[in-house]
Amino acid sequence: MLLVVLPLLTLFVVSIMPFYQTPGWNLLQTATARHYIGMYQDDRIFRAFQNSLFLAVVGATLCILFAAVISYLTVKTRIIGRGLLESLAFIPWAFPGAALAIGILWAYIRFPIPVYATVWILMIAYVTRFLPYGLRSVGSTIVQIHPDLEEASAVCGAGLLATLRRILLPLLRPGMVAGWVILATFFVREFSCSIFLYSPGAEPLGPLLYFYYQEGSFGAMAGVGVLITLLSVLLVIGARAFTRTEIAG
Repeated sequence: MLLVVLPLLTLFVVSIMPFYQTPGWNLLQTATARHYIGMYQDDRIFRAFQNSLFLAVVGATLCILFAAVISYLTVKTRIIGRGLLESLAFIPWAFPGAALAIGILWAYIRFPIPVYATVWILMIAYVTRFLPYGLRSVGSTIVQIHPDLEEASAVCGAGLLATLRRILLPLLRPGMVAGWVILATFFVREFSCSIFLYSPGAEPLGPLLYFYYQEGSFGAMAGVGVLITLLSVLLVIGARAFTRTEIAG
């Protein structure tokens, strides 16, 4: 109740207040939906929501694919340097988000590919920072797949692609979906990297919340916070339903 329900309830209460005040028994008389109506009429919120949704869907997909490839190379192969590859992928875990963002900012400001001041530099930062979470999710699943399954597939005449498609990917799917949901929720609400790397037109929801707070627009800030929370909850509910379906199947 204190850790989850009370903060979320307070956020919702602030979002339906006409202006910020101490909640009281007259709340129902003064409650308003104008902050939520304003969100649908504000192009800035719509653009930030669109950017965050794009980063969450595409970024989480790219991140989980990278994690699957790295996990496969480090667990299922004996190539030279696989341990170094895994170590490099986990290094961003040690970096504060702000420090990593500044490093990426200066690294890509004169990069031949024009990603600076676009949504793609945010994508690079998100994937770099949260790749270790994807590796943990996928790696813990792939390590449980016994090599005998791949050997049996090879004995039956299946090649590498057929083994990946018919054996490894179906077994990896629950871990990849769980990792994808975790990454998507991180990407939707990410702030520390976004505040340094966003640009006009490529502003995600995280910095928008901060700017609303700075402007004193607490109702609008709370409304956007409720929207982000609902989106994250829907992602988690969808993942749990998918997991139950996989287990039942």
